[in-house]
Amino acid sequence: MARRKHLHFSFYAFAEDAPGPIWKHHFDRFWPEYNRWFLRYGEHDRPTYLESLRALERHMPEMLPIWEAMVDLAGGGDYAARFLAQYNPPPLFRGCSQAIYRADEAVMVRSYDYSPYIFDGLLMRSRFHDRAVIGMLDCMSGLLDGINSDGLAVSMSFGGREDFADGFGISMVIRYLLEFAGDVAEAGELIRRVPVQGAYNLMLLDRAGKFETIALTPGRDPVFLGDPIATNHQADSHWPLYEEKVHTHMRYKYLAELVAQPGHTARSFAREFLKDPLYHRRFGHGFGTLYDAAFYPGRLACEYFWPDHAWAFDFNTPIGHEYHATFVDPDGFPSRKKHYDDVYTSKPIPVLQF
Repeated sequence: MARRKHLHFSFYAFAEDAPGPIWKHHFDRFWPEYNRWFLRYGEHDRPTYLESLRALERHMPEMLPIWEAMVDLAGGGDYAARFLAQYNPPPLFRGCSQAIYRADEAVMVRSYDYSPYIFDGLLMRSRFHDRAVIGMLDCMSGLLDGINSDGLAVSMSFGGREDFADGFGISMVIRYLLEFAGDVAEAGELIRRVPVQGAYNLMLLDRAGKFETIALTPGRDPVFLGDPIATNHQADSHWPLYEEKVHTHMRYKYLAELVAQPGHTARSFAREFLKDPLYHRRFGHGFGTLYDAAFYPGRLACEYFWPDHAWAFDFNTPIGHEYHATFVDPDGFPSRKKHYDDVYTSKPIPVLQF
């Protein structure tokens, strides 16, 4: 029997100043799958509630009211609280390419390359604290990328290391920076005090046009690179199997040449991410481009886009969108499509299925 080559997927965008009924609706919708994934190796493999609480108190105390509000809305359960803290979650790795380009305006562009079976497709505009934030949700409490109302934009790509250690999931770190930093300098100070669970390349751009790329590695101090490009490796990382699978060095070289080319507008540069070798179609194997995003701090706006559609967002326009995407994989999709299935991750290092 031939494998199906199309997968239909729905993205939702919504706005709530604080976690409310819409957030709760989506949490309830995804919680059974998240709970199964979070406890896949047994509850003793995950930090306790007290360990999670103390980690937040020590490293991200400003996040406590936000976390507590989410936990209450989620029903106050022990597992939900530990999950939403994102301290030592089951390890995952992602692909992704990132670049900053200066033309008619400064733009930060990223692709999100991952499995559609481990992705929720939820974009939220919120005001949990003093700043409004627009970003793509991850594990309901964190963000994969986003921009805040001060004009700070943040995104990430996996750093290409097999190393995992005690620390927070990267999406919780991105949430923290967007909630409590107004520019690149403030974000750089905050990141120094937060341990990360895995290796990631964090990219930042602010309204003044200042940017930074920070190499985060478990158990090490952050390394500030000043590089406008990041893919899925770091200076001394060496994971040949992974690097070969995701073509990280080829993508980096391609982006370096692209960034050096004059003549693009910010928007036309962003659309280059829809082309090979930056756009990936191995969705069924966990490495397809689920979306691209462009962040424009100078005008406090962002855009999420696909080959045939685009969403534009700012902090004034009402949000309430739905987009039904179709992911096409020439190799086809697996017959089973259970979210967070073992075919996509394993212990302790995710399997390289792609």
